[in-house]
Amino acid sequence: MTRRVCIAGGAVTPFDYPMHLEPESMVANCIVETQQDIPDFHLRDLQFMVYSHFSVHFGKQLCPEWIVHDHLGLVGLPHIRIENGGNTGGSALYGAFLAVKSGLFDVVGVAGWETMDNVTQSQGSEFIALASDTRYEALAGGIYPIYYAAMAYKFMKEHGLTEEDFALAALKNRNNAADNEKTQWYRGEYQQYKRDLTVDDILKSRLISYPLKRYDCCLMSRGAAFCLVTSEEWAKKNADGKYVVIDGAGLSSCTIRAGDRLAFPAWTEMYGKGYPDMTEFAACRRSGEVAYDMAGIEYKRAVKEVDVAEIHDAFSSSETQIYKALHWCDKDSIRQFVREKRTFMEGELPVNPGGGLMGYGHPVGATGIMSAVECYYQLTDMIPKKHRSSKTYVRDADVGLVNSHAGTGTSISNFILRRP
Repeated sequence: MTRRVCIAGGAVTPFDYPMHLEPESMVANCIVETQQDIPDFHLRDLQFMVYSHFSVHFGKQLCPEWIVHDHLGLVGLPHIRIENGGNTGGSALYGAFLAVKSGLFDVVGVAGWETMDNVTQSQGSEFIALASDTRYEALAGGIYPIYYAAMAYKFMKEHGLTEEDFALAALKNRNNAADNEKTQWYRGEYQQYKRDLTVDDILKSRLISYPLKRYDCCLMSRGAAFCLVTSEEWAKKNADGKYVVIDGAGLSSCTIRAGDRLAFPAWTEMYGKGYPDMTEFAACRRSGEVAYDMAGIEYKRAVKEVDVAEIHDAFSSSETQIYKALHWCDKDSIRQFVREKRTFMEGELPVNPGGGLMGYGHPVGATGIMSAVECYYQLTDMIPKKHRSSKTYVRDADVGLVNSHAGTGTSISNFILRRP
């Protein structure tokens, strides 16, 4: 099917904790900002809405998308809600991509939010842990920082990495966030430091679960994001000069329990005996390869052909694991890849210039959409307008990658965005 699908606009609210705006207000604010950038876009243009919302526990409201849809005045317009753990935003974008790619619709809105500040941090961790297998993992006292810490320790030992290597991802993303007023880091703790973080700051932050410290972990947040997914014909007519093509899209899954991945028959058939190990994100590898194939990108050349990426850094260790899953490095080269800071702003493939989850925050239903909007801003040269300066602007970027991730790698999506 040759029909091209585009992102023709989008916006993000500030992510914060606490913040006293209701979901309908946050989504409306995002749409207003999108209309300021794309004046020819009107709500009457929308033909379908995809809502992205993870947990009704935070808002104590079943079907909250009905309320948002009502407040936007979209009664009569078809809508669905997509929930897929931490990959909820990426999955909603994937659903909108399919809706336009199929030819059923030309203009689809994707709106996502989460209101995690309605509960305490410990309650939030408990709610999120309900997305693990509650019959086995949760009963053993498991919460996601513990699952990721176990994977991080094994990955660290198997690849010759150190806590300092993981800290580089945390440092990079939080320091990038200092250039973006919408990030929770800039609006909160950065105001105490008023300087770039150091590796020592990361290592000295409170231990959560070895080897992960507080600054290795993302932030619970309240916030929303909106993305306008359209046919290229609509984008050319109404957002000329401010749209990008979704050149590749992949969505894949893996077992919910990492221990079940050993010698899993489907992966053995696809990638050979012994793959994946417990620390491999096979769903990221598979969805990345599908997106690369669709966009005509050779796996081994991906690190050279992708100019900027916004990837799911719930933990510094998971960002580092994703480098390998996306074929940017392998087991032998990952240590050099990390220590040469090749994903920093001055490196060959800047990752998370917008701040990522560790800088921006992680209101789950909004996060994947936020990552897509940040990448869209980079490829349409809107960063100097959207950030506090041009410090985090990747000039002349033609190709971007957006990654969204759920569970312990249980569902992962990847998108390739390209200038038209």
